[in-house]
Amino acid sequence: MSVWPNFRRDLRRIREIKGRGAFRTFVESMLFDSGFQALVAYRIGSSFRRWGWPLVPAICRRWAIGSCGVDILPQARIGGGCYVAHGLGLVVGGKTVIGDDCTLLQGVTLGEARFTEDACPRIGDRVTIGAHASVLGGISVGDDAFVGAGAVVLEDVPAGSLAVGAPARNRPLADTQP
Repeated sequence: MSVWPNFRRDLRRIREIKGRGAFRTFVESMLFDSGFQALVAYRIGSSFRRWGWPLVPAICRRWAIGSCGVDILPQARIGGGCYVAHGLGLVVGGKTVIGDDCTLLQGVTLGEARFTEDACPRIGDRVTIGAHASVLGGISVGDDAFVGAGAVVLEDVPAGSLAVGAPARNRPLADTQP
């Protein structure tokens, strides 16, 4: 799979969020948006990994850690339209799967629950994960779910639910609306 369809979708989504033209959004994001820069480094590195070039993904990952404060392993699978807002401290484990049009805020951890296991979470489409939330282990977060800031998610989150607390408890999103 080519890096370009997901990259174009990432750029389209950030353009919608920022409300600017395509060229201006691209230039500003490449120069000043560390979350976008880290996502671009991940996309380049994961493509080279699939092509059998192990050095380039390692370089891209180290650059993203050092320059952006974001650690996304090139083995992870991230759908198009991902938006990394204020990505500092974000960690995405190697077997993590993230769907399309997801939003990840600062300090999010998506990874293994124990060092002895390599199961990572599967995140659905249009999921938002709040600042400093941790989603750990081989669990699923359903489409259109929201994980609140600081939540520690160790069990599946149904589609359209809100997960809050440590450990997280699930509630339907409709219950949180006025």
